[in-house]
Amino acid sequence: MNQVRLTPTAVLAGVVALLAVLAAVFPFLFTGENPTDGGDTAALLSPSLQHWFGTDQIGRDVFARVVYGASHSLLAALVAVGVGLVVGTVLGLVAGTRPGALDDALMRVVDVLLSIPALLLSLTIVILLGFGTINAAIAVGVTSIALFARLARSQSVSIGRSDYVAAAYGTGGTYWNVLRRHILPNAVSPVLSLAVLQIGSAILQISTLGFLGYGTPPPTPEWGLVISEGRDYVATAWWITVLPGAVIMAVVMATHKIGSTLREATA
Repeated sequence: MNQVRLTPTAVLAGVVALLAVLAAVFPFLFTGENPTDGGDTAALLSPSLQHWFGTDQIGRDVFARVVYGASHSLLAALVAVGVGLVVGTVLGLVAGTRPGALDDALMRVVDVLLSIPALLLSLTIVILLGFGTINAAIAVGVTSIALFARLARSQSVSIGRSDYVAAAYGTGGTYWNVLRRHILPNAVSPVLSLAVLQIGSAILQISTLGFLGYGTPPPTPEWGLVISEGRDYVATAWWITVLPGAVIMAVVMATHKIGSTLREATA
């Protein structure tokens, strides 16, 4: 494993990711505004010191909606990545350590998943499961199973051909013992690096589902929903869509940078 290079860009990415996590866990530290009720606040106020991201069409503070929306978007992204990580890694490890008919069958399932566009597959699953944050997260997670399975399989095949694995079997090691003590620990680092990279992709996919109306129902703040609610006011109140969109892109770029740094360290 190589040493992690803490470049200025990587440090900035870490700060952005940390702020996003803090906003998701402790939103009250960033704003005292109500994210679902504008009260007597005027609608469509432009960004100011009082309302950093302005107000939306019914007077709600957009910054507050973005801050409180972090918990829904990031939680959904973590659930999505967790589904893909666990299911995909299990399938990949089984396929890579059980060559033959089982490997072929599992990889054909993976090929089918890869052949279907991710958005189409996630939309289909959400329609079957029903709308909501967790259902959207599960749908997005299913679309990433194939990526984790492919990587886990390639790692397990490569590690399975190593001398120390052959020696472990030669000294009486069982399949499960060798898998637990030798293959899994050595295959997990690149898989976890991919998981960090996938967090950004999951945020984008979940925001897309929210934008299309298949995610968290209003008035609950969610990043994709916040942008969707302001799309009819782009010409007169650009801040409702542009500023939340900028936050999403900043978080996505930060997670990708962190994932890339970790992948270089584990290469």
